[in-house]
Amino acid sequence: MLVARQLYDHCSRLFGSDGELYYTEKADTLLAVFPPTRERGWWTYTTLELHRSGGIECMLYSYHFDGAFISHLGRVAAEVARRWEETGRGLANGDVFALGKPIQKGSSLQFVLATPADFEVEGFDLFTNGSDVVWFKMLHAISGSEAEFLSREGLAALERQFADAEVNSLDVMRPPVM
Repeated sequence: MLVARQLYDHCSRLFGSDGELYYTEKADTLLAVFPPTRERGWWTYTTLELHRSGGIECMLYSYHFDGAFISHLGRVAAEVARRWEETGRGLANGDVFALGKPIQKGSSLQFVLATPADFEVEGFDLFTNGSDVVWFKMLHAISGSEAEFLSREGLAALERQFADAEVNSLDVMRPPVM
């Protein structure tokens, strides 16, 4: 619990706001939801105890608060923890998780893709307290066709497609790129 508190404080300090804590039974873990600030115009949903399963914490972002994001993050955290227990494999860039339903009502995005925490200030994504090392990963909402493209062509190719199409990763109502 000490590391979870340190991670919460790390996020709170760098996000410029206090977050609301939630517990997800699916993953048996705490999550925190940080509201937007003048400097950060989006909500940030983050795990706080997933680091016990491979030294990683996950984040989702949205322009508007949506409780479904808490459920989605809990679902992904449970899958990451299960995989860690079964195989010892942690979360890596390019990993994709099915959400089971669209990320938001009316969206065609039903998967999330793990990538570095690109929206954060330099140095945020790596937390250490001297004994624990924790990496933060961003989860991007993607469509089934984008997940298939990623599987065939790789993360770099999908990122190029997103850059060429000027994809806004916070827009969960965006149309698929392919």
